Amino acid sequence: MREAAWALHVSLSVLSDWNQGFDEKMRPFHLPEGRGKATKITLEMVKVIVRAAEDLKGRGRRLRLKGFTEQIKKEQDIYLSKRKVQEVLIANNLFAARTRKRRPRFYQSLRKEIPNGLLSLDGSELTVWLDEEPYKFNVELSVDVKTFAHTAFSVGDTESSDEVIRVLEAHRRDWGDPLGILCDHGSSNLSEEIRAYLKAHEIELVAAGPYNPKGNGTDEGAFSQMKRVLGTLRVDASSRRSIARSVLENVVCVYTAMRNRVFAKGNPLPPQEAMSVPGSKDQRDLEREKIKDHIAAKIKPQAEQAKVDQLHGLIRFHGMVAEPAVLKRAEKSIKAYEREAISASEEAFIKAVARKSERKTLAYFFGILKRIQQERDDEAYRRYCHQRYNDEVMMQLKRQDQQPRNTHSVEGIVSMLVQAVKASAQFVKELAVSKAQEWTQELMEAYRYPGALKKSFSQAVGDLMDLTLEEKNKIWELIEQFLNPKTTGKSVTQIS
Repeated sequence: MREAAWALHVSLSVLSDWNQGFDEKMRPFHLPEGRGKATKITLEMVKVIVRAAEDLKGRGRRLRLKGFTEQIKKEQDIYLSKRKVQEVLIANNLFAARTRKRRPRFYQSLRKEIPNGLLSLDGSELTVWLDEEPYKFNVELSVDVKTFAHTAFSVGDTESSDEVIRVLEAHRRDWGDPLGILCDHGSSNLSEEIRAYLKAHEIELVAAGPYNPKGNGTDEGAFSQMKRVLGTLRVDASSRRSIARSVLENVVCVYTAMRNRVFAKGNPLPPQEAMSVPGSKDQRDLEREKIKDHIAAKIKPQAEQAKVDQLHGLIRFHGMVAEPAVLKRAEKSIKAYEREAISASEEAFIKAVARKSERKTLAYFFGILKRIQQERDDEAYRRYCHQRYNDEVMMQLKRQDQQPRNTHSVEGIVSMLVQAVKASAQFVKELAVSKAQEWTQELMEAYRYPGALKKSFSQAVGDLMDLTLEEKNKIWELIEQFLNPKTTGKSVTQIS
């Protein structure tokens, strides 16, 4: 360290202090705090950002926020966060406003009430190691959604239609025909061969959709538990592939047999016994109708007392029938949406149902509601960015700040209020009213009698020749609020 100090021409104590701030890999123990040191966005900065973005688009390049933020940091020495750069671009119509999806999802549960009603099928890859050589297999497994019983499995080389049929055959041999099977969108599950097999045995095919907790999570949970119990399968002997297959088959047999003896949460019987309890013909017919209704429904995610009442009114008006669990979810979801969005969705829903009666479902209504609410959120964010960082609005505000400081007079205050009445941007209106109120309070300190100041304001407003009577009344109402702030509960910054 002493030689380093001599080479750097610094004292040994200073170099020692520097050294104590870093670990052995030269990483600082303490990083400087950057919060509260953000750069204020000025009109000049906005112009530079807008010009750089327009130049980028003019060259046919796609505007990517992260790269563009780094570009203006290096080339223009503008240090802003990616979010602030995005807001400036949105304000000047160079980037689309897009808010985060923050509404609760609406879904209809697939959970069923009788054993052997809905069967979940899925495949997963398991590996058996013989010495240092891995052999990979696909294990196709069927699990009953109601009881969580592991009813059948098959071990093959890859996930295929033959493996699915082999599992269904084994299930039917032990438990009979299920009402429906639940599977993912894989080609082996949705092939023509599978569809023909299911149609021949009157089994409904329910493809698992997104955003549904009771999708194919039943089988995925079973595989997770299986892999956690089995761990890594290794055989310390040199053998053929058939040995690896038989080892895996025996292990899975042991697992399914033992798992079916363990009680599933919420069930009074273990899966093995629960599967032996037959459902009546009426129960099976009712369950079959529920499955068909679910397949026909076009599920789309997304949905205080008035909003809930509005939802119930919609259901009664259209004569829709909803299961208790579905209605409960709809009541919870709709509270997060705006009343205006709900009303607009009702109008769109009525028109859609008039064109096609099959659309008369809660899922279809919440799909419309989600789209309309997202459009409203995006538009509100766009307006916010425009009011803060649009170059024209900022230029107008800068001109106002550069006006001579002789505005602390009756005429200057009235002139500021004229701008508030005539301005089109709400942000400009609020700033002009705020400035006029501040100047009025300073001017009141110079008057002994408030009546004289009020008379001067009345004369100044009356002398305005290019305003309508309605505009003069708006200005006078604001002046009265400035002069008598304690006698009114109305906000002086609100002007339409």
